[in-house]
Amino acid sequence: PRWALFFSGLIFLSLPGKSQVNSPFSRFGIGDLYNSRNVSSKAMGGIATAYTDQQSINFINPAAYSKIGFTTFDVGVETEVRTLSNPDGTETYQSANMIFNYAALGVPLLKDKKKTKTLWGLAFGVRPVSRVRYNIQSFSRLPGIDSIQTEFRGTGGTYRGFIGTGFSVGGLSLGINAGYLFGQQDINTFRSIPNDSVFYYTANFNSKTSLNKFTVDAGMQYELKLSKKHLIRIGANGNLGGDVKAERDILSQTSFLNGTGTADSIDVVERSKLFGNYTLPASYTLGIAFETMDKFFLSAEYEKTSWSDFRNFGQSDQLADANMLRVGAQFIPQAIGGRNYFKTVAYRAGFFTGKDYIVAGGQQLPTFGITIGAGFPVKRYNAYSTQFSTINTSFEYGRRGDGSTPYFENYFRINIGLALSDIWFIKRQYD
Repeated sequence: PRWALFFSGLIFLSLPGKSQVNSPFSRFGIGDLYNSRNVSSKAMGGIATAYTDQQSINFINPAAYSKIGFTTFDVGVETEVRTLSNPDGTETYQSANMIFNYAALGVPLLKDKKKTKTLWGLAFGVRPVSRVRYNIQSFSRLPGIDSIQTEFRGTGGTYRGFIGTGFSVGGLSLGINAGYLFGQQDINTFRSIPNDSVFYYTANFNSKTSLNKFTVDAGMQYELKLSKKHLIRIGANGNLGGDVKAERDILSQTSFLNGTGTADSIDVVERSKLFGNYTLPASYTLGIAFETMDKFFLSAEYEKTSWSDFRNFGQSDQLADANMLRVGAQFIPQAIGGRNYFKTVAYRAGFFTGKDYIVAGGQQLPTFGITIGAGFPVKRYNAYSTQFSTINTSFEYGRRGDGSTPYFENYFRINIGLALSDIWFIKRQYD
C-alpha cells in the first residue's frame, strides 16, 4: 500500500498541467511522440517486440501477454531534462518536467496442467501517445506598416486506453490490443504591433481540435528451443493506421494580453466549427532475441512508421517516414537462490538510432540514444508471502537533430517503474 500511495503521488505530480517542457518540434503532426514503453524495455534501448517478462506488462506486443506469470500492476513515471540549441550555440533553452508514462494491469487467465507456464493472459491500462507544448516568438516587419510580433503557443496531447489478450500454442504466441485514442490540441497565434505612440489590440487566432478513435494493434512471437536453457524468439507487431475523427473549434478575435500572459477577449471576429479526420500512419516492428533462461537476454528490432501518409483535415505536414533500430541486453548473475542481493538484480543496457518523423529546415531529424538500467527485486516481508515486487529503473541520454538542422535537442531521462505482483484466485486449502 505504501508503494501504491508513493507512485500515485508521482503520477499526480506528472500530469500535463505540471509540465514545463517547451519543444517547437511538437507543433508538427500530433506532437512529440512518447516512448511510453515499460521501464524494463526502456533500459534496453526500448526493445519490446521479442521481449517477454513474467512480471512486467509489454503492451507494445500483446503476444507477450501470454507469458504474464502473476497478476501484476505495472506503473511508470519519467523525469526529463531537455536542452534545445541552434548549431552555433547562440540560442539555448532548457526545460525540465515529470511525465506520467503508463499504468497497466496484467492477469494470467490460463496455465498449463503443471501450473508452471502461462498460456493465456489479459492486460489493460492507459498510456500517453503524444504531447503538444511550445511557445515560439517571431519578429518581422511589414513594409509600409510597422513591426509585427507573432507568438505561437500550443498545448495538449493524446492518450490511449487499451485492453488486450494473448495466448500461446506450442512455441507460437498471438495477441491483440483494442484501444481508444483520445486527446486535444489547442493552438493559439497572437499577432501584435508594438508601437510607442499608438496602442493596438492583439489579434488572436485559436483552433481547438478534439480527436477520438477506436484502435487495434496485433502481434506475434515464436520461440525456437535450442536447448533446455537456450532459445531464439522472433517477434512482430504493428497496426494499420487509419482515419481519426476530429472536431475543430475556430475562434478569431481581438484580445488584450494581461499580466499573466493569458488573453482577455475584446471582440469576436469569427467563430466556427469543422468536422474532419486526422489520417494516422501504419507501422510495423520486427525483432529477434536470444535468451538463456533466467540469465541472459539479447535482442534487436527494427521499426518503421509511414508518417508521410499523415493528413490533418486533408492537409499534409512536414513529416517523413520514421525508422528506428534498437538493440538491448539484460543480465542476471543469479536469478534464483542467490544469497548476494546484487546477484539477483537484472542489469540492462541498450541503444537506439534512426530518423525521427519530423522534417525541419528540409532535413529529417536524426535521433540517437543510449540507455542503462536495472530491476531491483523487493524483499518479501515473510517467507509465506505471495507478493513479488520489483523496482525498475532506466537512465537515457539522447539527441534529436544535429548540426545540419536548424535546431537540435539533447535530453536526459530518468525512468522509475514499479511492478507489483501477487498470486490471485488461489483456492484455499486450510482456513
